Amino acid sequence: MQTYESIIRNALTEPVESIIQLDEGWTHVVLEVNAKWIFRFVRDLSNTQLAVEQAFLPLFQKDSPLSIPEIQHSGNNYIAYEKIEGDKFSETIFQNLGQRERKTTAEALGNFLSCLHAVAFEHQYIKVAPFGGKDFWRELWPAVSPRLRGHTREKAEDYFQRAIPKVTSATYQNVIAHSDFGTNNVLIDAAQSKIVGVIDFGDLSISDPAVDFATFYRRFGKQFAEDMVEHYQLPLGKNFWTRVDYESKRKLFFVVFFALNYGFEQYVPGVVRAIESQFVD
Repeated sequence: MQTYESIIRNALTEPVESIIQLDEGWTHVVLEVNAKWIFRFVRDLSNTQLAVEQAFLPLFQKDSPLSIPEIQHSGNNYIAYEKIEGDKFSETIFQNLGQRERKTTAEALGNFLSCLHAVAFEHQYIKVAPFGGKDFWRELWPAVSPRLRGHTREKAEDYFQRAIPKVTSATYQNVIAHSDFGTNNVLIDAAQSKIVGVIDFGDLSISDPAVDFATFYRRFGKQFAEDMVEHYQLPLGKNFWTRVDYESKRKLFFVVFFALNYGFEQYVPGVVRAIESQFVD
């Protein structure tokens, strides 16, 4: 089997002078080559999400209002594209933004989601829940509930018992969602306070549009999410904020489920603490 380095050297015509590992994520290994190229390798060759990403990115390239990966090289276990310059849109950067800059960044994200969610895309491998966890009570709750303290567990169970019927009874149009649209995958020019790009489309799925608002809602607050929605040009459907709040909490449960099923148990205690923080008095 070829090593990452040999694949990189075979893909590029230029000399390979440096290879730096940027991230060893749960589904990918990300390498920066020559301070210019990003190579993303899937950990598991059975991960069909790579094929979805390879088909989707070129289609969306012409319509995206922000920079997204433009695939220059690809194979059965990787994609490679020229690096998009920018910093991850962290909470620290957000806290340093003024009100005007927060509005303009929210506007950029709302416009981006409008374009993304409007894309008509079909693929044999695109799914509703590509990594499992679709059934909250049968899959996510059993993974998390034994790890919650008694009072927190009761509050969480009560929340989901009330929220899920409202979510499942709501009418809305499913979209092609990024599904990991948050601080790690949105890039900002911090000096200019300007959103410059979106990366890592490896979780693309058929989902409620609320999914792509949920992380910023949880991390930056409802006002920021409302500012995003102000520039979102597609129908939101019924019970939208209930769905966003639900998805923001469900995501944390999913992370525990994923960690336990894919060998990342060391991260579970930290995520459980984040879950418990969502159900404090």
